[in-house]
Amino acid sequence: MVSTSVNLLKSVACFAALNTEILECLLVSVKDRSFAKGEVILQEGESCPGLFVIRSGSVKLYRTSWSGDEQIMRVVVTGDCFECAPLFDKGPNPVSAQALEACNTVFIPVAGFEATISKYPEVILQLVPILSMRLRDSLNTIEDFSFRRVPTRIAKLLLQLGERQDKNKQIALPLSLTQHHLASIVGCSRQVLNGYLQELVGDGIIKIENRRIFILSPKRLMELIGSKANG
Repeated sequence: MVSTSVNLLKSVACFAALNTEILECLLVSVKDRSFAKGEVILQEGESCPGLFVIRSGSVKLYRTSWSGDEQIMRVVVTGDCFECAPLFDKGPNPVSAQALEACNTVFIPVAGFEATISKYPEVILQLVPILSMRLRDSLNTIEDFSFRRVPTRIAKLLLQLGERQDKNKQIALPLSLTQHHLASIVGCSRQVLNGYLQELVGDGIIKIENRRIFILSPKRLMELIGSKANG
């Protein structure tokens, strides 16, 4: 069991370079946590309980406005982790987290994480690139909302979320993501999103089967992003 958990942590970018001794120190406090589809894992504004590593499933990280509107900030999938920032600034959760599908996670409580970094401060250096990457992602999101039109944001999102190609060289979006989720990520209504998706279907760039989106021509999608960004 310990070796299995060590291998799982090694598969996560922020822990990949750590030696077995450090990972086993982390595992002293580790707990397995499972969540049903739709279950809220974290609440924005509450104290951060620790770090979650997704063993299976997917989770949406989102913020909610005073009026109840939801903005999805990021979708976290198998082999990724959340929530890092509060572990360093001691602040509240900057986002809420909800399971998009049944999830199994490895949970590292705050106390266990702090005990490990006090003994092995080099762990912090492994997390800095992850936090930097997320800062860049946030800046790119701000740029997209400021300078890119909705159709361009939708096209870019489809490419970002596309999973590996299947035997027919089609790229599929994760099953757990609905059109409601996609609209929330790009900041538009579901009606606007659906209208643009139907245009892409008509142009032969994507297809929609059983409520799932398949990208037929990533190249043409990239061309659309370029032309719409410059137009």
